[in-house]
Amino acid sequence: MSRRLLVSGLVLLVAFVTVIMMPFASASAQEEKQPMLAVIDLSGNLVLYDADGQNPVAITTDADRRTRLYQWPTWSTDGRLAFFGVSADPTDSFSLRAYILETPNDVPQVAWTRLGDVFTYAYWSPGDCGGGNCRDLAVLFTAGDGSGLAVQMIRANGGEYTNRLAERGAPFYYSFSPDGKKMLWHRFNRQLELYDVAGNTVERTLPDTPGLFQSPMWSPVDDRLLFAVPGRVEGSVDVVIADGEARTVLIDDLSGPASFAWSPDASKVAALNGLNTLSITDVRSGAEIARAPQGQIVAFFWSPSGDRVAFLSLTPAAQPRSEVETFGTNGHTEKAAYPPEQANAPALTWYVLEVASKTVTALAAFNPTRDMVYYLNFFDQFSRSHALWSPDGRYLVYGATAVDGSPEVLLADTRTPGQTIRVGDGVIGVWSWR
Repeated sequence: MSRRLLVSGLVLLVAFVTVIMMPFASASAQEEKQPMLAVIDLSGNLVLYDADGQNPVAITTDADRRTRLYQWPTWSTDGRLAFFGVSADPTDSFSLRAYILETPNDVPQVAWTRLGDVFTYAYWSPGDCGGGNCRDLAVLFTAGDGSGLAVQMIRANGGEYTNRLAERGAPFYYSFSPDGKKMLWHRFNRQLELYDVAGNTVERTLPDTPGLFQSPMWSPVDDRLLFAVPGRVEGSVDVVIADGEARTVLIDDLSGPASFAWSPDASKVAALNGLNTLSITDVRSGAEIARAPQGQIVAFFWSPSGDRVAFLSLTPAAQPRSEVETFGTNGHTEKAAYPPEQANAPALTWYVLEVASKTVTALAAFNPTRDMVYYLNFFDQFSRSHALWSPDGRYLVYGATAVDGSPEVLLADTRTPGQTIRVGDGVIGVWSWR
């Protein structure tokens, strides 16, 4: 990933701390409802909740954020859960370890360990890699030797785990094909490539020159590709659909940098331009069919059914906290100071845009946690892999900082605007895909 500053002054993720790993806690007996929400609590432990944000099940109990830590739970579409840890235990030290939980009733298994590298991002393949119980997990990490970013492919196949290095590049963004057999890569800000997963090789470099954008996106239903190329106006981009050798400009001369995403059925594309305005375009006609009236939008997310788009906008007249750490490149931090009297003003507001009616509803205002801001800096990549919408399309999960400064995980209920549900203390939550 490259540097993308969400907004000056928002709190952001600090470089991962060193920690000591202790034995895992076994998942307790399950309630009637299947755990669907993964939360990292204030100690750095992983806790699962059901579809209503209730009935917590502790997957780990030994973290304390000073000496050991787990983070960034990542669900696969078939219900597996990966998460990551670091340890400074002299008898078992590592800077990055990937764990996989096959089901909530299982004990997490170690899938991959590194001694000097740092976790950056992870993304499960949406398709089976063979045998009916196989998934590939693409982990982006920052190399401890200073060589930059790289992607490690971890294969979870019937409880067995293997891994291999795919490739290096900085920045490095990627998107899986629906069947998981290929990936679309955007590397070095200058090349678009098709990667064959089974062959572990770049099978083709596209002839297109990338414009100002971060994450490309493979269509969720077929082989069409979505990316951006330079527009006619300096600093602008054309959002392009590639279908084999054919190219269709869906949106032209969009002010860059741009972010974009297919709807779940690939019939529409949402796009956020460099002026922080959000529009929805019909793929077949090329016509704009909806636009959010709010400005200063920093991130957006399609609902599971594709009829709505949730987005986050900077709260008018709000300012961030008095002293913050803002995101630099790959975990490095920068400090900025702001007037103390403005320290508690909510920074962001959730809205939902109904695409058909073009109506917008405000849900909740909040200050994000550090992990939440890290997510939002790269939302166009994270939205492919970490769901903030609940599978039924009712709730939006987010990490918020309370007035007293403590982090908490909340749900915004889209059926009852203005109502939030407190899940518990925590830095971030991620919904399963089903």
